[in-house]
Amino acid sequence: MVMSNHSYEEQTRRLLSDIKSELQLVDEEISKLIQKQTMLAKEVEAYQVALESYLRRSGKQVGTEFDWTKVLASAETHKERIKLIAEKQGGRIKVSQATDILYSKGFIKSKKRSTAYVMVQGMLAEMADSGIFEKVGQGEYKLIGAQQILLDSDAH
Repeated sequence: MVMSNHSYEEQTRRLLSDIKSELQLVDEEISKLIQKQTMLAKEVEAYQVALESYLRRSGKQVGTEFDWTKVLASAETHKERIKLIAEKQGGRIKVSQATDILYSKGFIKSKKRSTAYVMVQGMLAEMADSGIFEKVGQGEYKLIGAQQILLDSDAH
């Protein structure tokens, strides 16, 4: 015998309708979140490309942090270290960049960074006078005889 319970059927239909409406809302939220996720992923990628491009153009290391301590440990003088830094940076070096590396890695033991900066600036000027470097701009030097890495070709 089949029971006919009209109120049960109505209640079940109403619950089914409510659940379908809720499911539709959740599907719409998921769709919006997927669109937002896609947009944010593209934005992250764009900023990463911009940062890498900036780092390449400014002569800073791209990607993983370069281990300057290992590279510079074999050099006996600051001038040798400065030359090694320039070689690893495609033949160009900035006074501030060399100062940052030598000071932060403990190769220059001065108490103030400004003192280290003056030391590096003086050494680069002496090395330019000796024909090891050529001054190409304010605080920027090019290692004579070094081949330039074709970073500038990215801009063409």
